[in-house]
Amino acid sequence: MVDGGLARYRWIQGLMVAAGVLYCSLLLELAAGRPLNIHTSMLSDLAALDQPTSLIARGMDLTSGILLVLAVVLARPAARLGRDVAALLISTALFGVGTMLSVFLPLDCAPSLSQACLDSEGSGRAGMALFLHATFSTVAGVGCVAMAVFVLLILRRTGWGSTGGRTAAVLAGGALVSQIWLTIAIGIQELKGDDAHQPGIIQRVSVVLVCLMMATVAPGLKQALTPAESLQPVG
Repeated sequence: MVDGGLARYRWIQGLMVAAGVLYCSLLLELAAGRPLNIHTSMLSDLAALDQPTSLIARGMDLTSGILLVLAVVLARPAARLGRDVAALLISTALFGVGTMLSVFLPLDCAPSLSQACLDSEGSGRAGMALFLHATFSTVAGVGCVAMAVFVLLILRRTGWGSTGGRTAAVLAGGALVSQIWLTIAIGIQELKGDDAHQPGIIQRVSVVLVCLMMATVAPGLKQALTPAESLQPVG
């Protein structure tokens, strides 16, 4: 028998692993036969309304966001163990909520697969839905970056000598660097139209790192998420 703290931790771990798997839309891209150009297309194109993968892609993102929020709710008692833990939970919730909200305002069409769609987006005819989708996606991105930062801060405080801690640190650092790199690449492309900075591959690398971070964050932060008295089985 284990106490409530350890049981709660195991639920958090399971929810985060499931959220990480479902957020990894690269798996859907592979299963769908790689319909996108990996250099020029963003994975969000899979969720565009004119794509056959739209419902599955949005369902995966929605479920992933819900699981992230549920994990945060279960982990709330851990917030008393440090401000950095509380900040991690807030950033994770932001990541989850932003991901969920973007699902309800998908792109009407995939700009990387349709010149007419790209022209409509570039001319501003896509409307408020596109703006809100971009806003919610940005919220999710900010939450993801903050999540990686606070994972590293917590591990710095609690120690990352364990295998789980070192793994979480490497993946959080990779996710953070790749997200920043992706933002820069998108900015350069938007400002200069520079084909040398196509964000497709960078985004896919970033998504994989973020998904792995989500799946390994609970084992890496077990000490921070579980009261010391709960780490040993009782009874």
